[in-house]
Amino acid sequence: MKFKTLVVDDELEAQKRLLFHLGKFEELELLGANQNGKEALETINSKSPDIVFLDVEMPEMNGIDVLANCRPPFPYIIFVTAYNQYAVEAFEQNAVDYILKPYTFERIQRALNKATTLIEKDRLASINENFKDLLFTLSKSNVTNLNTEFIKRIAVKSIGHTTFIPVDDIIYIEAADQYVEVHTEKKKFTVRESMDKLERTLDPRFFFRTHRSSIVNLESVMAIENVDKHISLVILNNKKKVKIANNRKQDFKEKMNF
Repeated sequence: MKFKTLVVDDELEAQKRLLFHLGKFEELELLGANQNGKEALETINSKSPDIVFLDVEMPEMNGIDVLANCRPPFPYIIFVTAYNQYAVEAFEQNAVDYILKPYTFERIQRALNKATTLIEKDRLASINENFKDLLFTLSKSNVTNLNTEFIKRIAVKSIGHTTFIPVDDIIYIEAADQYVEVHTEKKKFTVRESMDKLERTLDPRFFFRTHRSSIVNLESVMAIENVDKHISLVILNNKKKVKIANNRKQDFKEKMNF
């Protein structure tokens, strides 16, 4: 499998030099190059590169701003610049590596090795997670008696960094296009996951899908509000109101013992 790679640099000579070196790596699929931050952001969000060599200092939108506006899934970033004063800020953004110009083949190779190693680890973790989902599905359909535990935490992946959210901290989860937003008391996390998968893997004793786009932690339910005979809302302990689908009301009442 090849790693989709993008170069972003407003200096044409530096851009050409970097593309020349990257062309020597058979494991890379080069997506070309962008000369400014706005073009880079569009390419990253539309083509989802695995690795981006991103210049820090660019007009209009610099590399840090590009990274801040990327949508998941986030690429693995290798910052490139002629100025070493950006190093601390780059690594605060969870960059894989930081390369000073002028580029050398050996330095690029070391950075790529770090990036591809991280990608492979994350892909292996994803395969293992999908295998667990398969086992869970088989056990639920009585095809096998395999024991599958419900998840205890949710992994939130960003560039070179993974945060684990204990499920006990979750107040509710809501769908957001191809992702979900996991809400805790202090923060909201965006996760590339489906509502169906989360519903299967969260313990149904504590989590209930009130609607196709919402899952609530039953321990966070404070009250029920009947708007009219067709619409009811769950009020959570963070004051959020979540709609209950009509076909789920009876199951919800049984869960809540009322």
